[in-house]
Order: sequence, then structure tokens, then C-alpha cells
Amino acid sequence: MRPTSVIRIDLASIDANIRAVRRLVGPACRLCPIVKADAYGLGARRIARRLAPASHLLAVYSPMQAVELLEHRVSAPSLVLMPVDSLSRGDELYRALLGGGVHLTVHDAVQAKSLARSADRLGLRVPVHVEVDTGLRRGGVDATAAGMVLEMVLRSRSLRLAGVMTHFSDAKHDPVSMRAQLERLDGVLEAHRLPETCLVHTASTHALLRERACHRDMVRFGLAWAGYGLGDLDRAERLDDEVSLRPAVTWSSEVVHVKRVPAGAGVGYGSTWTAARPSTIGLVPVGYADGYPTTREGPPLEVVVRTQGTRREREAAAPVIGAVSMDQIVVDLTEVLPEGASPDLLRGADVELIGTDPDRPNHLPTVAARAGLLSHELLCRLDARIPRVHVVGFGDETACAIETTVPERARDAAVASRSS
Repeated sequence: MRPTSVIRIDLASIDANIRAVRRLVGPACRLCPIVKADAYGLGARRIARRLAPASHLLAVYSPMQAVELLEHRVSAPSLVLMPVDSLSRGDELYRALLGGGVHLTVHDAVQAKSLARSADRLGLRVPVHVEVDTGLRRGGVDATAAGMVLEMVLRSRSLRLAGVMTHFSDAKHDPVSMRAQLERLDGVLEAHRLPETCLVHTASTHALLRERACHRDMVRFGLAWAGYGLGDLDRAERLDDEVSLRPAVTWSSEVVHVKRVPAGAGVGYGSTWTAARPSTIGLVPVGYADGYPTTREGPPLEVVVRTQGTRREREAAAPVIGAVSMDQIVVDLTEVLPEGASPDLLRGADVELIGTDPDRPNHLPTVAARAGLLSHELLCRLDARIPRVHVVGFGDETACAIETTVPERARDAAVASRSS
């Protein structure tokens, strides 16, 4: 049996994107790619191993995510972003800290005190990064109280100040607020003498693409390693117009059923789409259970359909019509079908749900924007049951695939179903 769809991740594109970021930030600035949420659902184990040689740290959210990378022999240490306030000798995190494979983030004085006591009891000296809240107002210590926390860490025998960081609230759309946040952080830094080994890091993907002042000692980025973010900025907003990123993700399926419908026929639940002319429609076996968006506002979502003609491959965009169902979508193939050809020509045609061409309507950021989502949000929504195929260079996966993975929760579900 074949899967109904496949997500392919091009590791060669990820390599190229890391080189592009390196050129942009220079040789002295360290890299901290973000691989939380299973590298945005793309497979942290494989991607982290690919990123590690060029990375000083790899950012994850939870201790569990950090431990999983260590278990899979990822060489770069992890930076855990969530607050951790206690440690136990029997905990896997303790062993990871003992081996120098994890840094933790300090968010306030209460957490710092608790973490210091716990580390002292275990005989650990834990590298920590103090997060300063300069305007995002999510995690981190308020800038007015940051000095107290920094001094607490600097005086502690069980904590080592490895970094000071902040998160921008809207580097994508609001460079004015981004610069104001930088000024608040600088006010904190200027009031304290930090160790030379302490890394200051602020930049997200959009910040590092926008402004060199955001680079500091290290850049912390997610979208850029996957090849996205550059298109969100106008050329005049980019720090370097020569920098390019290569989208690394495709999601593909196929047409499994084709039919003709007369003019005036409604399609799907609620008949939200009605044929304005005699139309050829096709069924694609993916739906909202797979993470395909269900948006009904703005322009329709589109896919790219490829068919093998008598002389060459044909491809054309096709709109998604009607309501998105749990396991299937319907696309209008009327314009894809050559004039006079049988609809059966389209049965089995390749359907690219997400592609790598920024000028196509199925480019990931375009699909996400039409669905009212962020690009990384759409990636994270793609269901774990969809196989991830990691390749080196897009092409025939039988020639270039190096690993096919089904995320653990999908494997666990499959095992449970077979044993029941």
C-alpha cells in the first residue's frame, strides 16, 4: 500500500540556506537554528544532524526535545527555551547537562533561584541564557528587573551566564518596534559587565534578513534554514539583495478519481462551489485531517497538476473547489485537461500541494497567507501520518532519498491498531 501523500525535504537546499545565512552574518557570528516542534514537523532527527556541524546551538522548546536530539547523536548542544526550574539526578536532562549537551533559559528571578538550588544540590554548573522581555511580553524577565536576574546568575556558583537574549514581537512587519526593542536590550547590557563568553542573541529570520545590528554574537532562526522568509520582505527592506534562500519542502499527492459535472452542479458539503460551465473535477486524497487548510476567504487555494502527455509533461495550476473534507479535496481540472482529451487522462496525475517555486500559487508562504496562517504554522499542522522523505536534491526519490520517516506518534498509532 502507498501513502496518500508524501512530504519531501531537500537537505541540499537546507545546506545552501545555511551557507546563505553564514555569508549574511559573517564568520564571527554564531548560528542557532530553531528545530523545535520536530523541526516544524519536518523531522528534527535528520535535520538537526544536518544543521549541527554549522551550528553553535540548536534551539528547542522543551527538555524532552533536547534529550531526543542527544539520543540521536546530534553533535551540537541544545538551547531549551521553556522555563525549567528543577532538576533530578534520575532525569535524562541531568545526564544531558552533565555531558554539556544542553543550555537552559532563565525567565525570572524565582526560576533562577529554584534552578540554582537544584543545580547546586546535584553538583552541576548549568549554562543559562537570560531572556530579557523588551516588548513581546510573553516569556522572559522585564527589562526593568533584568539587571537583578543577571547579577543573581553572575554571582551563582551553579549557574553560568552563557547568553542574554530577547525575542522581537514583529520583525516581519514592524522594524520600528524591532529597533526600539534593541534599544531596551542595549540599555540592560550597558549597565552590566558581561563575561566575554556570554553570547548576545536577538535575531529571528526576518530580523537577520533586515538589519545587521540584530546579528550580535549569534542569530536564532527557523524559517530561513527551510528556505522561507525572504519573500516576506520588500527588496528595499532586505539587508543584502544578493542573498537567496531555496525552499526545501514539497508536499505531493495524486488524482485518484475524475468525473464530469454539468453546469449548475454543486460540489462538496454545502455545495459551496457551483460549476459555471460543464467541468472536469478530480479527487485528491488529502484533507483537513492531513493538515490541508480549510480557508473559505479570499482567493481559492490552488495546486499544481502534472500530467504526462504524448510528447512532454504538462503542468498547470488548478483551484481547490468546494469544502475541504477530512481526507479529500476536489480540484477543478477543466483548464488542465487538453481540449478534446478524455478525463481519464488525468487519473493518477501528480498533484503538488506545496511546491518550491515562489511564482506558483502553491508556494508554501502563498498557501499559508491565503489560509490566514504563518508559514511555519502550516508546516506544523501537516499531520504526523504523512511520510517525510529526506532527499539530497529534488528529483527521483528512488535515486536520491536517504531516509524516509514516519513521526513517532504515527508509528505508535499504527502499532496499536495492528495489535488491537
